[in-house]
Amino acid sequence: MQVTTLIPAYKTKYIVELLMGLMTQTIKPQRVIVSDDSPDGSFTALLNSPQLELARRKLQIEIHTGPRAGAYENFKNLLRLWDGATELVHLLLDDDIIYPDFYMRHLMAHASCPSPCSISARWCSNERGQPVEGMPIPKPVWLSNDRIVRLEASLLFSSTLPDCTNWLGEFSNCVMRKEAAGLLFDPQFAGVSYEGLWDLGAFLAASLIGPVAYIQDRLGAFRAGGEGHSAQMMGKHMKAAHLAYAALSLGAVRLGQLSPESARQGFSGLHNALIERYSQEADVAPFIPVLAGLVTGEPQAEGAFLGLWEQFLRSHKF
Repeated sequence: MQVTTLIPAYKTKYIVELLMGLMTQTIKPQRVIVSDDSPDGSFTALLNSPQLELARRKLQIEIHTGPRAGAYENFKNLLRLWDGATELVHLLLDDDIIYPDFYMRHLMAHASCPSPCSISARWCSNERGQPVEGMPIPKPVWLSNDRIVRLEASLLFSSTLPDCTNWLGEFSNCVMRKEAAGLLFDPQFAGVSYEGLWDLGAFLAASLIGPVAYIQDRLGAFRAGGEGHSAQMMGKHMKAAHLAYAALSLGAVRLGQLSPESARQGFSGLHNALIERYSQEADVAPFIPVLAGLVTGEPQAEGAFLGLWEQFLRSHKF
């Protein structure tokens, strides 16, 4: 079983740590494909520099120019470049960290537990890459004696959407089979787009194909703060991430994967968060009264939300 690493490149700041994470793997990826989305090609220039020649040679890196049309378009560009050439694929963001046994453990998970994707636990780190805290993993999962836990769709939907929490992480700590990777081209549930939470949405969608293999070992780290989208609370990506929880819940109810009562729990928490964080933001404030309607079950609220959501996605390019 072979895996291809796809790197949607933009920032050069962590390029040495990124390459070291790949070079020190106990089992290295079969291919490494870079799609450089930096405006001036600075990532390619640095990657092609003499000081990084050893890494290029050992990893046999392929470098391509990105579409420069937003981060998610770069993800899709990489998937097209990969084109299902290996059974497994891994999207590794340029500021995230993977530890030496990452690929070995994910390959073991796929060999022992056929699954549309494997997800490993991770640390949250400071900007220097030092672990500072773990993800809030549900106790029934974290306290299991099994190192690999098979997670059914019912558990994943019920443990994420009602509390508006993505304890699973993001693409960097997930290895997908090629049949699941195709889900990334169509981020929607029952006609409701979940853009803004592409990672969580893809994991939930994968669980509808079959149980997800969850690896208890913390095999990497998410670099919080710094220049990442998660540190820019007023940026379009964090705004979309908030709103996408409501979109995911609406789609999940349509699919029968979430009860209306559980959805209203999520709407209530999201409503309070929007009041606290975005009541003065012109692009988000109109959602606040609509979320209040979703909480109380007003018949017109779903249509009103979807209309605003479509408008929001049109006006913000991701």
